Amino acid sequence: MSSSRSDQSLIQNLGTPPSGASPEVDIASGLLPKGKDATFDSWFAIGHFEAEGHTISFLVHIMTLNANGVIVAVNGSAGITDETTGWVGATDVAYPAFRAKVAKDRLSLVTPNSSLGGDLHELRARAKWKNASIDVTMRPVGYPLYNKGTGRFDLLGMDVRQYSLPTLQTTGTVTIDGREFTVEGTSWFDRQWQRQGLKLPGKWTWMDLNLDNGWRVSLWDAIATDGTPDGWATVIDESGNHTVTRLTPLIEDATDYWLTPKSGARYPTRWTVRLPDLDAAFEVVPHPREQEVKGVLSRYEGASSVTGSVMGEPVNGYCYVEMVGDWMAT
Repeated sequence: MSSSRSDQSLIQNLGTPPSGASPEVDIASGLLPKGKDATFDSWFAIGHFEAEGHTISFLVHIMTLNANGVIVAVNGSAGITDETTGWVGATDVAYPAFRAKVAKDRLSLVTPNSSLGGDLHELRARAKWKNASIDVTMRPVGYPLYNKGTGRFDLLGMDVRQYSLPTLQTTGTVTIDGREFTVEGTSWFDRQWQRQGLKLPGKWTWMDLNLDNGWRVSLWDAIATDGTPDGWATVIDESGNHTVTRLTPLIEDATDYWLTPKSGARYPTRWTVRLPDLDAAFEVVPHPREQEVKGVLSRYEGASSVTGSVMGEPVNGYCYVEMVGDWMAT
C-alpha cells in the first residue's frame, strides 16, 4: 500500500481494514457521548507547531462525569506550552452540568473555558483563559489507531474503550501571554470512555509518540496499587498497519523526579521508552519539566521531545506525557 494514502482524508481510508487490528469500536459513532455505557467520557486534542521561531504545543480536553446515564459534571481543561521560552499556561475547571452544553446526536461540547466539536471531516478546538487562547481547525487524514489493536482493553481493572486519530492537519491561532501566533502543523485526537469508580486503582503514564519515520505510537504504562505493572504500546505506520508490542516498564529507567509545590505529587520527568521486540528505544524529555495541571483531577501533561532509534536507525519526534493517579510523594 502506498504511503501517500497517509495524506488522504481519514474517511477515505476507513474503508480499508487495518492490518494487525480487529476493531471493537466504531470511529464515527464513537465520537458521540456514551451515556449509560460510561462513567467517564473523554475527548482530547493535542498539537505541536513551529511558529515564528517558537516550538508550541497545546491541549484541549473535555470530560464528562455520568451517573446512571445522566451528565452530572463537565470538566474543561486546556493548556499551552512554549518549549522555546518555558512559558506554560493552563486552565482546568469542573463545571456543574447546567453550565455546559453537550449534544447527544453530534460532537458538540461547550464549557465556559473550552469547546470541541465537528465530525470526521473537520474538528475544531477552542479555549480561552487569562492572556491565553487556542482556536484551531483540524482535518483528520491517514488512519485511525485502535489502542491494543481493538480499541478495547483492561487498565487497572477498568474496561476502557479508546481510539486515536493521530494525524490531523491543523491551522489556527494560539495566544501566549497576550501574543497571538498563527500556527500550522499536526494534531492528535484521542477518544476514550470507560466505567470506573471515582478513586483510581493505581496510576498510569500515557504518551503519544509522533516520530519522523512515520510511526505513531500510543503507549500505556500502568502500576496497580499493589505495585503490579502493566504496559504495552500500539504502533501504526504510514499505511495504517498496527503492531501491539510489549513495553519495558517505564519505572526502570525513569529519572529526574520533580516534587510539585502545588499538589505534592512526585513525577518522573525523564524516561527511556524501550520496545524490545521492535528493537526501538527513545529518550523522552519534557520542556520545561514543570507542567502539572492543577484541578479536581491533578495530573501531569508534559509537552516533550523524543530522540532515539528503531533497528539502529536514528529517529526524532515529539509527544505529550500524561501521568494520572496516585503520584503523591511517599
